[in-house]
This record gives sequence, C-alpha cells and structure tokens, in this order.
Amino acid sequence: MRALPVVALVLALAAAGCGERASDLPAASAKPATPPETPPPAVTTVAPQYRMRLSALETSGKVMFNEETLVRINATVTGRVLEVLARPGDVVEPGHRLLVVDSSDLGSSKADYAKAVADVERAEAALKLVRELFEVRAVAQKEIRDAENESRRTMAERERSASRLLTLGVRREQFPDIAARQDVSTTVVITAPRSGVIVERNVTPGQVVSFGQSDTPANLFVIADLTTLWVLADVYEPDVPSVKPGQTMVVRLPCCPGQPYEGRVSYISDSVDPQTRTVKVRGAVPNPGRTLKAEMFVKVSIATGAARVLTVPQSAVHRENGTTYVLVETGKDAHERRAVTLGADIDGAVEVQRGVTPQDRVVSEGSILLKRTAK
Repeated sequence: MRALPVVALVLALAAAGCGERASDLPAASAKPATPPETPPPAVTTVAPQYRMRLSALETSGKVMFNEETLVRINATVTGRVLEVLARPGDVVEPGHRLLVVDSSDLGSSKADYAKAVADVERAEAALKLVRELFEVRAVAQKEIRDAENESRRTMAERERSASRLLTLGVRREQFPDIAARQDVSTTVVITAPRSGVIVERNVTPGQVVSFGQSDTPANLFVIADLTTLWVLADVYEPDVPSVKPGQTMVVRLPCCPGQPYEGRVSYISDSVDPQTRTVKVRGAVPNPGRTLKAEMFVKVSIATGAARVLTVPQSAVHRENGTTYVLVETGKDAHERRAVTLGADIDGAVEVQRGVTPQDRVVSEGSILLKRTAK
C-alpha cells in the first residue's frame, strides 16, 4: 500500500517535464512575418530645354609642312662639297653652318672684286688729274667728261662684284682683305637663313653641286618650322558653301581620337579636283610636341555654324519595336507615349526635332514601371 504514493509522485514529475518541452515548440497555427513593402520609384519630370548645337562638317585630310615657313637650301656656287655639317633632325638657328663647298667661282669673284676696286682707284686718280689740267687749260672739257664716265663705269663694276660676293655668302667685313688680295680662299660656307628643323638632306661629302644650271635646282637641305603645320582637308562640292575662312578646324589622329589639334581655316581652293570632285581646304594647326607628321592622314572636323535646338535628357528616350518615344505627363499620375524624331546628341541630352514642345513635361527618371501603363 505504501508503493502507491511513490508511483503517483513519479507520474506527476513526468507529466511536468512533457509540458515544458511542448511549450518550447512554436505553435502550429502561427503565421510567418510579412516583409515591408518596397516604395514605388520616384518619377521625375522635366521640361524640354533649348540648347545651342554646333554643326560640324566631318571629312578627312592630310598633314603637310607649312610652306610659308619652309626653306629649301640650294647651291649658291658650283663646286665640290668638302664637309656636311648638319643632318636630318637637327634643330638649327639662323647662321648655323650646313656645309662647306670648294668653288673656283668664289676665287674668280674675289679676283673680279679686287680688280674692280683697283680700277675705281685708277679712274678716280685719272679724273683728278684731268680736272687739274683743265684748270690750267691744258686739256679740253671733253677729256673731263670721258674721265667722269670711266669713273662711273668702274664704280658700277665694283658694286656688281660686291653683290656677287654677298650672294656667295661673303661678309662685307671681308671686302678690305679681298681688295688687298689678302683673302684668296675658295671655300664657301652655306648657312641656314632661318631657324627650324632639318627634315631633308640630299648632299654628301665629295659631291659636285651646281649653281644656275637648272630651272629646278636640287634641294641640298630642307628646313621646316614644325611648331605649326598645314592640314589639307577634302570637302565635297555640296558642302563647300558652308565652309568659310576663319572657321575652327579640329584635327584628330586615327590612333589618338582623344587628343584634338585645333586650328583655323585659312584657305579654300578655287578649283575642284577632277579625280575626287573635292575642294581642298587648308588650315594652320599648332603642333605641340611635334606629334603631327607630314603626310599623315587625319580626321578633320570643321565647325560650320551653331543652331538653337530643343533637347530632352537621354534618359527620357525609349525605343521599342522600332519606335522612339518619350513619356509625357498629361495629368496627375497620368502619362502617355509620344513618338519623337531625334537629332544629334548634345552633352548628355539629345535634340528633339519633332514630337514635344517646351510646354510639355517629360519623364526623365523612374519611367520603367510607367512604360506598361502609359498609352
């Protein structure tokens, strides 16, 4: 009989343990938590705005040396080249020694000048003597006239000989020594007449060069100023009326389109190339760093004018099934699709040629969900 209370106590404790484990489990009827609703995207509308659009003519062209600063060095005497003192790529200044030529022409010219100086001295002495004799009535007046004519003739011959020496590169400081026959050298030093870069050399030591024996003498050196180059652009006949001198010309290399070179249109040809049916348009373009090279082919853009056009942001434009349209606000929370005709892109916006007016409100942001509901 005593065992009954003990059994009852054990059963009570077991029942209590089962109750605690059952309370730890979630209720079968509890519902999962609902995530917060995502707010609808904000819709931003803007009015189409007027902007200035620069119109440009795109074409191709070729780089050339600036002929106005190009110097071609020819032989000033006939003789044999002793030394060549410059090479292609050298930067030269006025007076830079280019080559030395041994010329018999220089020896002859110096001898002619010395003789002309002596003739002038002799003619002046003769004229002085004739005048003294005329004063004592020892000669007739005709003798004075003859002596004066001879003096003028010898002076003219002296000036001609001096000019020839200057042409050969002889300095006036050397004339007294030449007249005294102390300077009889036959070597001529040809120097650069202006600064620039030697871009061509066609002479070697030992070569014989000639002066005045051809209408198109060979260029011994070509010196170019590379700070500014010419660009010749090809413009087709229908586009010629839109090109004017002074317009901006932007040049880009095919390899480096992000590095423009800007110049101005300086010349428009008066003839059409019969082969390409184009007109040559020339511009002078600065060449910093000497990146542009002669004979390069380049892309040329010529600014032909500016126009005031209506634009909308590029984000407002939609394309679907070959149709280009924007969403226009027609009322509160009401929008419609409006077909538009577009033009050129302008700094994040696009020109609208037809479809909207400045009084319209166009959706620029948040139009993704509106595309389904707008009609």
